[in-house]
Amino acid sequence: MAEVLLILLAVFALMVGMTALAGWWLWRFVKAKLRWHRQARAVQLWAAPPGPRREVAFLRRELAAAITSTPQAVAMVKANSGVVGDLPSLTRRLERVATTLDAELRLLAGEPDQREVARLLPAARERVDDVTSAARTIRRAASSCLGAHSTAEVRALTADVEHEVTAVAAGVQHLLTSASTEEFARRPAS
Repeated sequence: MAEVLLILLAVFALMVGMTALAGWWLWRFVKAKLRWHRQARAVQLWAAPPGPRREVAFLRRELAAAITSTPQAVAMVKANSGVVGDLPSLTRRLERVATTLDAELRLLAGEPDQREVARLLPAARERVDDVTSAARTIRRAASSCLGAHSTAEVRALTADVEHEVTAVAAGVQHLLTSASTEEFARRPAS
């Protein structure tokens, strides 16, 4: 019976180890894939000939940067005990809009007619500007929430420090007064 339990324990440990190793490989693969997409966008940007196609690649990169940094900013504020209110749901809505806009830009990048790309580009640029502006506004709001929180904490800390310094100074003064009074009392009368 003990041998069977030992074998089962060894098989279980082996399976846990293999699952952990597979999870680690999967995590590395996903990270590499995400990194590859960013690098591919940079290559598309500079490999595209000057003109509307390069502009589309630039817009896609600008959109991706804005959308990547916004949830990170909101998450950072939330992780640091900042008040985020409805910013997480606004960020999710922003991501949905950006996903649709990125699909539109991918279609535009694959359009074979340069004139059509040039015709549609100003409207796409305006939409990207609107989305990046909304993302910037969300990041500013998140930053101000954290700034207000830290300002309140700093003010409270400063008040506490000033109060403690005053108390310590009063305590030192009391000790000095007590010491001089005792010393005066111990002196022989002349």
